[in-house]
Amino acid sequence: METPPPGMFKVNVDGATSGDGNPSSIRVIIRDNRGETITALCMSLNGEYPSLETEVIALEKGFILAKQMELQQIMLETNALTVVQSLLAGDKGGDLGHLLQGISDTLNSFSSWQIKHLKRDCNRVAHELAQLAKCTGIKQVWKGVSPPTVQHLIQLEKA
Repeated sequence: METPPPGMFKVNVDGATSGDGNPSSIRVIIRDNRGETITALCMSLNGEYPSLETEVIALEKGFILAKQMELQQIMLETNALTVVQSLLAGDKGGDLGHLLQGISDTLNSFSSWQIKHLKRDCNRVAHELAQLAKCTGIKQVWKGVSPPTVQHLIQLEKA
């Protein structure tokens, strides 16, 4: 895992959609430059959404959680390449244009931000938490501790 520079926090997000009518779910984990978990969230959404929309919602929840934690410098990471490209290009059209506009506006309220695409296998912690929320339908927030179900993955990333 690439750690952010001191003072910056890494916000990994992921969404999961089943395609079988069950609700979509999202996951967020925020870590500091030592790889320590600051906070994490997994939650089931109120319905089944297309995968791209689910990823945008996960991204939005990620920076909202960073704002709630009063973080000013963030590095967002997602495996949703289309979302990353759209935000970096300033694309506000299409079905998700209004959501992308809102994300862009809010990101500009941080003193510093970056967004980066990760391959799914590099975003395993986020992916596993999204799967947990999808399977259990729970909403849970952890502050200052790693979610127990992914502690082994977090330790592997630190090694």
